[in-house]
Amino acid sequence: MISIAQFIRIDRRKSDSLYLQIAYQFINAVQRGLIPVGVKLPGTRVWSEELGVHRKTIVAAFEELEAQNWLVIKAKVGAFVQNPELKAIKDDDLALNPIKSVEKAKFSFNKSFILSSPYEKENHKFICNDGQPDYRIIKTQELSRFYTGALKRRNIQSNIGNYAVQENAFFIEQLSYYLNLTRGFHISKAHLLVAKSREMLFYTLAKMLFNEGDIVLVGELSFFSMNMVFNQEKVKVKTVPLDEDGIDISYIRKKYNKGDIRCVYLNPQQSYPTTSVLSKARRKELINLAEEYDFVIIEDNEDFEFNYQKQIDLPMATNNANGRIIHLGSIGKHLHPTFQLSFMMAPPDFIAEAKKHVSVLNPQGNFVLEQALGEMIIEGDLFRYQKKASKIYRERMLHFEALLKQYFGESIKFERPANGFAFWIEFQEQISLVKLAQEMKSRDTFLPRICMYQNKNQTALRLGFAHWDLVEMEEFLRLFRESYEKVVKVLKY
Repeated sequence: MISIAQFIRIDRRKSDSLYLQIAYQFINAVQRGLIPVGVKLPGTRVWSEELGVHRKTIVAAFEELEAQNWLVIKAKVGAFVQNPELKAIKDDDLALNPIKSVEKAKFSFNKSFILSSPYEKENHKFICNDGQPDYRIIKTQELSRFYTGALKRRNIQSNIGNYAVQENAFFIEQLSYYLNLTRGFHISKAHLLVAKSREMLFYTLAKMLFNEGDIVLVGELSFFSMNMVFNQEKVKVKTVPLDEDGIDISYIRKKYNKGDIRCVYLNPQQSYPTTSVLSKARRKELINLAEEYDFVIIEDNEDFEFNYQKQIDLPMATNNANGRIIHLGSIGKHLHPTFQLSFMMAPPDFIAEAKKHVSVLNPQGNFVLEQALGEMIIEGDLFRYQKKASKIYRERMLHFEALLKQYFGESIKFERPANGFAFWIEFQEQISLVKLAQEMKSRDTFLPRICMYQNKNQTALRLGFAHWDLVEMEEFLRLFRESYEKVVKVLKY
């Protein structure tokens, strides 16, 4: 008889239901050949006693395994093991010969070095990033009630699995009201397309706007994810110099003629990675130049919800009379990642075409999540959560600024960010950022490559602050300073 405790361990600290823990571990044991196919299992009472769980839990696990074809349950006979992953097994063949996995494809395929992920997985006490929120601020228990409530709605039950319904009309309507109120737009739901990620929107734009060889202008040191997607489409991504007022419009006039440029991509609220803001005069110049030179402006405004200025500059797309601006934004960035969505705002004819591409990538949409977010908007909770998070992030930003001055003084140069979750920090000395990262790692602190910017003229970091509380950021900056001093000391000898 099989000893159940050999291959199943119950962990009551996990969020997974007990019956699912049992089912998953049983499947794993069958896949690994620890439980032979065809063997009869002990009864549910024996399982209940060995695992220390209620018999109903075992019954639920058996029903789950039977539904997934890992068990055959014969009335008044017993439960027998089977493996649905094996295509053909004779009824009298009780021996399982594990199939060896193929390690290398026997066919050719296209490879992309452009799309290799720049993110690095590390396990340290302090992990730096390029500006991410703190998902601990808004409790997941609060959010779960909205999702649970959304699942119970009558329209959800009738539309889940219906490929003809790819967006939640209720949510799109509420989102248009919310954006009109908070961002100064004057749009209807026909102007909006919602997607699960910004990268999905980048991909859609690349397919719709560009042909091979088209020129896309971006600011120096622009957003790497967008560059990866656009370069994959074989467009020519060209850089434009940046100064304290944002991208240099006069440079574009000198360097290019009408018809040369297909698109200009930028974040006027906070250029990535430098956090510089496009001045009002430059915004007007760029909009006029787009009309004169016949190009599209992609305005990426992901962090608009988190602005630390008393006077907020509205998106360029609020002045889109000529229909040349495509606006990208996010909704719920202060919430758990599960509750975050990205959106595109553009003329309705463009949106209608873009929906065709997104429907291929995500045919069933995000119907339940959209219902939950729509209810959060209409009940005022989304705005309330955003205000709560913004107050905390502003406090953290000011504290981080004070600590940078305290620990680094004149050895670095930076400006307080107008919005977003990161500082752009320039070092006065030409230290090696790679060596700095090595020193930080020895102090259980990880500095990823995506935060580092170094060439012969510049040594800088884009350093996120929002994911740390006040105590954490003080300890981090102390370790950061120690690492910096060690690198500088070696440099001088």
